[in-house]
Amino acid sequence: MKAAVNAKAVKVWTAENDPNKLLGRPGQYTSSATLIDKSLPCHDPGVDCGATIEVFATAAETTKRAAYIASLRTGGMLGTEYHTIVGSTLLRVTGELTPKVNAKYAAAFKAST
Repeated sequence: MKAAVNAKAVKVWTAENDPNKLLGRPGQYTSSATLIDKSLPCHDPGVDCGATIEVFATAAETTKRAAYIASLRTGGMLGTEYHTIVGSTLLRVTGELTPKVNAKYAAAFKAST
């Protein structure tokens, strides 16, 4: 997927360094990685650096996570995100990127899952 989008690096998270402290916890994602987009400044890797992929045990957990994030970002106080769900996997793309760039991320994500 990295080659299909404008990513310069990928950060794979572990339970020890996950910035959300959710990786491997009950009902949370089982794996996660952040793609750092070349067009954005990135000092502390996370979704605001480009995109994050989170994998869950079930599709229901994925949908619940996406709804939770959307509720936090209502009104744009915490910025915006695009979400694409395929089965039990969630792609989160920062709203700092244009809809056209998000479409490229979504297409590459769907092709790789």
